Amino acid sequence: MNKTILAFDSSFSNCSVSLLYKNNVYSKKKICSKNQTKYILPMIKKILEVNTIKLHEIDIITISKGPGNFIGIRTTIAIAQGIALGLNIPIVSFPAALIMAEQAWKIFDKKKILVIFKIDDSRIYLMQYIKNQQQYWTKKKSKTILTLKEVINKLYILRTPWVIVGNCLELFSKNIYKNLIFTNITTPQSEFIISLYLSHKCYRRCNFSKKIFPIYFQKEVY
Repeated sequence: MNKTILAFDSSFSNCSVSLLYKNNVYSKKKICSKNQTKYILPMIKKILEVNTIKLHEIDIITISKGPGNFIGIRTTIAIAQGIALGLNIPIVSFPAALIMAEQAWKIFDKKKILVIFKIDDSRIYLMQYIKNQQQYWTKKKSKTILTLKEVINKLYILRTPWVIVGNCLELFSKNIYKNLIFTNITTPQSEFIISLYLSHKCYRRCNFSKKIFPIYFQKEVY
């Protein structure tokens, strides 16, 4: 039986909602800065109404669990938990960086993705994902929070092609990195949460539970 899946994200400066229904994915997006609480619920309501789906017909909720800003992640978690507990359905969560890696792979068909987020003026969050032969994402074990200088040095020594996504790519001089493909992908989008779920639903690294995941809040969560 085909599952009806609701996916949404508000962890950065946008709200994104998608619905998988009868093997079709429907999506809505909106730039909303720090007004996620104002827009995300009406967007969920609208996408269900347009597709004549009742809330109780949803089988699974999939969301981004960050990193991102405090208000956005808290909003995503609260809404997901409320719906899931009310309907007694599971929540599947993925890291925002992995969602963006999936997006880059779908668009550019490249299996090596660098995800870079700016935390503050002195710290950068960097993740390296590689899609293996089994088509699962693997994460390179390395330091993830670095200074801008450390990131620049790390990028400079890469010798194989990588696709780069993130919200601070303007900090880097693109012409000196011959092996890197810079993109305009700056935030996770909900349709790629669904894509990750469909490709990873049997993968042990999925967080698949009726209980919401543990998370530690800071002003900016990374």
